[in-house]
Amino acid sequence: MTHTSRLVAVWLCVLCAGAPCALAQPDAAAWGLPQLMQGLGQVRSATGRFEERKTIHVLNAPLMASGTLTYVAPDYLRKTTLSPVPEDFILDRGTADITGGPEHQTHSFSLDEAPQIAGLVEGIRATLAGDLPMLKRFYTVRLTGTEAGWQLLLQPKTAQAASFITWMLIQGSENRLTAIDTASPNGDHSEMGITEDTSHAH
Repeated sequence: MTHTSRLVAVWLCVLCAGAPCALAQPDAAAWGLPQLMQGLGQVRSATGRFEERKTIHVLNAPLMASGTLTYVAPDYLRKTTLSPVPEDFILDRGTADITGGPEHQTHSFSLDEAPQIAGLVEGIRATLAGDLPMLKRFYTVRLTGTEAGWQLLLQPKTAQAASFITWMLIQGSENRLTAIDTASPNGDHSEMGITEDTSHAH
C-alpha cells in the first residue's frame, strides 16, 4: 500500500408560527451555519475515544477499530488506533505522520504535496476549528437539524477530493462532534462514533 493510500485509509477508515414566537426566542431563530462554526471555533482542545466500523467492498465482513482522538486548535489532530492493530496518525501544521506496521515505522507527508489528501483532512480539521471559509473551499456544505443535534453534510467540490470521498457526514451536539461517517467512490464506508472526555475539554 502506498503512503498516500495509508493516509487515506486512516481517515476513510475517517457527513447531514408566528411573529410573537420568533420574538420570544431570538437565539433559536438565529442559529445556523455561522453560529455553529463560531461555537466550534471556541473549543481550544478536546480528547475522546472512538469506535469505528469500516465496510470494505472487497471484504465479506466489516472491520472494527477503536482508539483515542485528540484535537488542539487550530490545526493539531491525532488519531491513535489501539485495536485491532496499533497505529498513530498525527496532523500538525500541514504535516501528517503515520506510525505503525510490523516495525512500527513512521512516515511523514506534507499536505501541500497531496492536495487530494489535504481536502479530505480539511473536512475534519476545518469543522473542528470552525473555519467556514476553508471548509467551503473544498466542500459544498449543508447543515440540517438543531443546535442540540445537528448534521453537517460535506460534498467535495474538486475532482481530486471526489476521487477519494463521495461525502462526509459530521454529526454533533452544540459545539461537540459525536460522529463522522464517510463514503468513498469504490463503495467503502466508515462510521465513527465519538465519546468525548469532557473532563479535558476546553
